[in-house]
Amino acid sequence: MNQEIINLLNDLKENPSTEKVDHIILLEKVYSKYSNGIKELEPIAHFYLNGFDDLPALKEKHLWNESKFYEIRKDFVNTHSELIQLIDSTISDMKCNESDYHQLTKVEFLEQLRSGKTIFEEIDLENMDLRNENLSGITFQNCFISADFRNSNLRGAKFIKSNIKTSDFRNADLTNGLMENVSFESTKFKGAKTNSFIFNDNYCHSVEGIGQTEFNDWVIEME
Repeated sequence: MNQEIINLLNDLKENPSTEKVDHIILLEKVYSKYSNGIKELEPIAHFYLNGFDDLPALKEKHLWNESKFYEIRKDFVNTHSELIQLIDSTISDMKCNESDYHQLTKVEFLEQLRSGKTIFEEIDLENMDLRNENLSGITFQNCFISADFRNSNLRGAKFIKSNIKTSDFRNADLTNGLMENVSFESTKFKGAKTNSFIFNDNYCHSVEGIGQTEFNDWVIEME
C-alpha cells in the first residue's frame, strides 16, 4: 500500500480545532491523487468537493473576516467525524484492493515470462530491475508497475488501465507498443524508440486525457 497516501489520510484525522495540520491543503492533495487515478480516494474527494473546497486554509487566515473564518471552520469541525469515517473505510478498502494485486519477485516474473506467459493482470512489479530484458509482446492490464525498463525490448508491449510510477523507459524499444488509460508519474521516456507507439487517454497528476500529441510534445522528453 502507498505509505504516502496512508500518512496523508491519517494526518487528515487530526482534530481541526488543534490547527496542527492544514486540512484543506491535505484534502487538495487527496483530490489530486484521486484525479491521478487513485480511485479508492473517491469518497474523500467528494467530501472535499461537496462544500469544503472554499474552506480557508490556515495560511490564508489573515485574508478572511475573522468571524467568518471561525464560522466556516466550526462547520468543518462539526463534520470532521464524517471525514474520519470516510478515511477509515477508505483505508480498509485500499487494504482489500491491495490484496487483489499479486506481488511478483523478479525471478517469479521472468520464470512466468519464459514459460510462455505474455498477459499479466493485477500484478505488482515494485522497484524491479528489468533492464536489457526481452519483454516483447507482453501485456500488462490493471497492474501496478514501478520498474526500470532501460534498454529493454518492449516491441508490441501493451500497458492498459495500469499505474506506472517512478518507472524508466529510457532507450527502451517501444515500437508498436500501446499505453492506454494508464496513470503515469515520475516516469522517464527520453531516448526510447517509439515508432508506431500509441499513447492514448492517459493521465499524470491532475491532468487527464493525455494522448499522442502530448506524448510527442513533452512526455517523450521526460528524463
